[in-house]
Amino acid sequence: MKTIKAEILMIEGAPFPVIKEIYAPSNERRNGNITPEAPIVITGHNLDMLTWESTNLYLVSSVNDRMLIECGDIHKYSDDKIYMTVPDINEGEYFLALMILMKDKESFLYIFPISLVVQFAQSKWHD
Repeated sequence: MKTIKAEILMIEGAPFPVIKEIYAPSNERRNGNITPEAPIVITGHNLDMLTWESTNLYLVSSVNDRMLIECGDIHKYSDDKIYMTVPDINEGEYFLALMILMKDKESFLYIFPISLVVQFAQSKWHD
């Protein structure tokens, strides 16, 4: 598998997805802070490709780009908006990645240049 980062690609003549913004309704933020097992709204262009049978969407840890966490709960609403539930993940920084399974060719992983951060709130209450 080949890893490709931060490039504009064309897959067999199909326009490649572009992510403009990720909104987390659970914390009402658009700054990349996400919550495990909570919904996010991804907006951009050509997002229908994220739901093709030949593609899989993953979260990739910023610490270990070989650690792929599958994002299986994806709901497509339009070409420019997808609703997805964040998997149960640990605290840290992640990037969305698209694995494209090419028929009779090497598969590759495209890592989107958008940082997502899971940060668990620490209680400030003391006994």
